[in-house]
Amino acid sequence: MPRYWVILLFTTPHFSQAQEPCRDGVRVEGVVTDLSGALIPGANVRANAASVTSGPTGQFVLTCVPVGSTVEAVATGFGTASARVDGSLGSTAHLSIRLSVGDVQSSVQVDADAPTLDDTNGAGTLVLGAKEIEQLPDDPDDLVAQLQSMAANGGGNPATSTLIAVDGFQNGSALPPKSAIASIRINPDVFAAEYESPQIHGGRVEITTKPGADAFHGAFFYTNSNPIFNAKDPLSVSSTPAGKHRYGFELTGPIGRGKTDFSAALEKRDIDEFAIVNAITFDGSFNPVPLNQTVPTPQRLWIGSVRGDWQATPKDTVSLSYSANVNSRGNQGVGGLTLAEAGYSSLVNEYDLRFHNTQTVSGNLLHETRIGYTWKRMAYTPNSTAPSLQVSGDFTGGGAVTQGLNTRERDLEIDDDLLLARGAHSIKMGLQSLGVFEHNYTPNAFNGAYTFGGGSGPVLDANNNPTGATTTITAAQQYQRALLSLPGGNPTTYLITTGNPLVSFAQWNIGLFIQDAIKLNPRLMLDGGLRYQLQTNPATYGNMQARLGLSFSPDKKQSWVIHLRAGLFSSSTSLALLTDIDRLGTGRQQQRLIYSPDYASPLTAVAGSVAISTVYSASPQLRSTPGFRTRAGIEHEFAHHWRWSSDFNSVSEWQLTRKININAPQVESSVGVPADPISALSAPRPITPSVNIFQYQNNGHYRGWWFASSLDQHDLKWLNSKITYWYVSFQQNPETPQSTYSTSGDSARPDWMARDGLSINEVLTLPRGIILSSYFDWLPGIPFNITTGTDGNGDGTFNDRPSFATAPGTGIYSTRWGLMTTNTVNGNVPYNLGRMPSITHFSANLSKAFRLQSAKRENPRLLTLNLRAGNVLNRTRVTAVGTVVSSPNFSQPLTAEDGRRLELGARFSF
Repeated sequence: MPRYWVILLFTTPHFSQAQEPCRDGVRVEGVVTDLSGALIPGANVRANAASVTSGPTGQFVLTCVPVGSTVEAVATGFGTASARVDGSLGSTAHLSIRLSVGDVQSSVQVDADAPTLDDTNGAGTLVLGAKEIEQLPDDPDDLVAQLQSMAANGGGNPATSTLIAVDGFQNGSALPPKSAIASIRINPDVFAAEYESPQIHGGRVEITTKPGADAFHGAFFYTNSNPIFNAKDPLSVSSTPAGKHRYGFELTGPIGRGKTDFSAALEKRDIDEFAIVNAITFDGSFNPVPLNQTVPTPQRLWIGSVRGDWQATPKDTVSLSYSANVNSRGNQGVGGLTLAEAGYSSLVNEYDLRFHNTQTVSGNLLHETRIGYTWKRMAYTPNSTAPSLQVSGDFTGGGAVTQGLNTRERDLEIDDDLLLARGAHSIKMGLQSLGVFEHNYTPNAFNGAYTFGGGSGPVLDANNNPTGATTTITAAQQYQRALLSLPGGNPTTYLITTGNPLVSFAQWNIGLFIQDAIKLNPRLMLDGGLRYQLQTNPATYGNMQARLGLSFSPDKKQSWVIHLRAGLFSSSTSLALLTDIDRLGTGRQQQRLIYSPDYASPLTAVAGSVAISTVYSASPQLRSTPGFRTRAGIEHEFAHHWRWSSDFNSVSEWQLTRKININAPQVESSVGVPADPISALSAPRPITPSVNIFQYQNNGHYRGWWFASSLDQHDLKWLNSKITYWYVSFQQNPETPQSTYSTSGDSARPDWMARDGLSINEVLTLPRGIILSSYFDWLPGIPFNITTGTDGNGDGTFNDRPSFATAPGTGIYSTRWGLMTTNTVNGNVPYNLGRMPSITHFSANLSKAFRLQSAKRENPRLLTLNLRAGNVLNRTRVTAVGTVVSSPNFSQPLTAEDGRRLELGARFSF
């Protein structure tokens, strides 16, 4: 992304270095880099009357400058940048000053204090320096969760779709150790041609890691969250003694004499949390009873990284890094309706090896090369190998359908960029290539899977004999009959997969881009870009994307700035889709779905049972998903550097991928008759009998807009603040429709969409060096789809929706949205009509650093203590509710985020 004299300021409180005392000011230690993080040697750094030159590794030291001074850096071929020095008398400030490539002559004339146009930020953009990063959670999972929440203020919603990119690589990766992070940029402006697609529902997080230092420094840390301080799970009726231990070290320093340095970090984390089962099971007398069970879910994580930087020549810098993330978890998938027996243990590994070379070819030309290779593995060990058993809306037991899943992914990324400054032009062009190689062992449903969905069943007399009449029975009643061997107790379906579980395929995504930022005058900037994107699987070649932007300031002081942006984008085809097609579309695996089988012997044909084969395919027109996005923004700077900004964004994506059963039974919609899958299966099919053909097609839509407005302050010594409000409106049809032959009621809010939201991020510097930070956000409930729990139209998908009813009766249920009936086929209740409870996140951190005097007073040590609280108000934050309208669990909370957690931490740095 082009950056126009952008400055990323950050302090690094984790390291205290040997130094001479500065009693009347602040000692400044820092590094000068370009926008990619490559070190810049020979830069002139000055503050007041003091002036130094950055060393071979970009490091510099200003021994004593007044508090509030401005440190300015300039280097040949780069623009000028400045940073303000804050801190208490006698302390050490750590700065990183990043320079943009610029024309030699204009860089000398730049006034660092003059305002400049910047197209890289929007109302949802948030840049975190070391002071803010220090206040973030230390635990990797908690840190990711908070970054996801922060990314929501760009118009999305916290989700696992948040992309985390490290050190300029496009491929998402695991989070590096917090101690290795220099700066974090959340939701940058993605209209630059170097970005393939916007992360609309999840956001984008860009992380820059620290280079090594020119002197040895390090730290040891330990954090503890004791169960006696932590609240129990909000949905549990018994104690949940959750606890956490985290410990590790970091070390950085030179290798040899000044041209090579390294940094390393290693940490271990042990977590003891619990999952809460909220289900309805059956007792020894075969009667339904509620089950609230606490199941331990232990987690053990190792995370580490090592990085080396080598200044080969004054104009050539090489960086090589390796990171590892190894996470083992027990009883995964358990909680809500899923019993402990249906869980599994998981081992998730990720290893990244990355090479980065930066060459300053001339005073106005920079060349960057990035090569990354990633190993990923995910292995599951099921708690049970028994067939899976699902009673819709009540519980899921038996063995996990994933069984011994073992996926192995290898990613190769090669990027090559040129940054050229010529007069008023700032040009960036490059090649981005990412190859993904999958080799997976996927025994999905090899253990078999029963589903009891309810529907039509025989009426029984007092002796449990059929009367000849039919009625509507729930899934629980159907399962109860199966346990008692009564008529109407056959499962709705039994799913079994056989064949070769090994699946291998590859996908390449290659992008070529060029972008030009033209500064027509100090108050007018024009951005243009062009990107060509190629995908190999499925083949997509004719994908050209244009981007255009304009920034304008109507006043000379540039206190007002207007941004206009528009562009075409695309999204790559998901790997899960390719896995499905390779499994069940090539003959590698065979899948059978048997309706109304015998519960004791499901593969033995009995009267009334029907066997259906399942095949997956890709439409010949399947391609990556194109989209169009616009942005109109305005920002204004008030007195004392309070900054207000607002953005309006619109998005439209067409040819969205959907999974359609193109050979589904041609069943008429109806209301008032109990759903009967066997009857539906007798209807004709358009292609061939007794086969479900699920085809991935590009016929979905996704469109909408969002508005975001923020007020931030980053210039006061005692306050760092950002407040953001956003409003979202999107429409999307589901990936798998209720019916192949009707789209009625399908277009609705996406699963991830909260209507609006508010976030407040504050860092307060209190007297005596105490720092208090807090993060708050509020989100209204996201939607959920209301279902009947059965497959009334016989298309092989259990996503049927109920219909609205006008009067009470059998199979009719009273809900907050009105009377609904399961006596229907292709119900008229709209998709995603339900709405979950709102969620509030509120966390706080209190920290203070103590200076420890060593034998040599000029070589101090620091001991930093902190107290962190998550979910301070101990609010119940529901993450899932019952969705089957006939279940007693319907719309009731099933799972929730953790209760209040307190964590004490200590850090010794030297």
